[in-house]
Amino acid sequence: MKAGLTPMLVKFMRNCLSERIVDSVMVPVNGPGDSFPWMLITDPEMLENAEPLPPTMSVHGAKALASFAQTSGEGKILVILRPCEARAAIELSKLEQIDLENIVLLTMDCPGAVPLSEYGENGITEPDWSDSDTVRPLCRQCTEFTAVGDICLALHGNGEIFVPLTKEGESLLASLDMQTDADTSGWRKWADNLTEERMKIKETERENLRNACGGLNGLTEVFSGCIGCRNCRTVCPICYCRLCFIDMKDRRSPAGDHLDHSRKAGAARFSTNTLLFHIGRMAHMSLSCVSCGMCEDACPSDIPIGRLLSMVSGSTTDLFSYNAGEDPLAPLPLNTFQKDELHDFED
Repeated sequence: MKAGLTPMLVKFMRNCLSERIVDSVMVPVNGPGDSFPWMLITDPEMLENAEPLPPTMSVHGAKALASFAQTSGEGKILVILRPCEARAAIELSKLEQIDLENIVLLTMDCPGAVPLSEYGENGITEPDWSDSDTVRPLCRQCTEFTAVGDICLALHGNGEIFVPLTKEGESLLASLDMQTDADTSGWRKWADNLTEERMKIKETERENLRNACGGLNGLTEVFSGCIGCRNCRTVCPICYCRLCFIDMKDRRSPAGDHLDHSRKAGAARFSTNTLLFHIGRMAHMSLSCVSCGMCEDACPSDIPIGRLLSMVSGSTTDLFSYNAGEDPLAPLPLNTFQKDELHDFED
């Protein structure tokens, strides 16, 4: 699949630039040392090294996009993203971190990503649809692996076709004289079947995680290996605050508090605010979490934080009947007041 995917997308991007349908393309490229940096390309000839679907995710596409697209800017940009990256971009637009007015999001059927720690080990250099051991834990249970953004490159069911998902996507394809009403029944059937399989895996994994992490003692045990590096926050596309509440100076306990505690108990452990940090992050971004798995990939202590956050996010989004990144027009639940909401959950 990968061998044909890259030339097809490179040709598509080149045509978009050559025909001046877009002014630039944002896409990962092959960099030095097995790296895949994001590039903003205006010259069609510079697409030669493009890698639209790299095997690993070291920098989240939505985070890269947010670094320069907080305002509409000048010209139209075609952005090549995985579905979870496109969903995060949509969420960031609602959080006023990205302006999507002149941006076209193109995604594809995503096979997942190879864990950074395992890339190149045991010959694993590409994700394999048929082998779950080649992808990250959250990719194995992902049910949002396709049909996101303005255009989706469908690779299964009906052959390889570009499917418009919005009027913006339909307009772009029409500008290239490409078919916009192709039969997608086979592709959608494939997606429905895989979604059903992934849902079973997700339910089992989450049940196991609930049993392991239930209650304060369970959470304390799970995060006992946390070294406070904050890598999870750094790589997360949804965590965008310039200064995290947990790192503010007035959050630090005075020396007298530690001394008083020590006198009462005989000894006092210095607090690292580990649980406060992780629970605070869950509360802050769980409604917009897209289960991309970046945090888990970046954790040096192998804490299943991505799966834990995804589980919490699943509960909060179900509560509000909200699916992060699905609908650009759906308002953020915390920005919407309904007088009679959540009464069923008060007790």
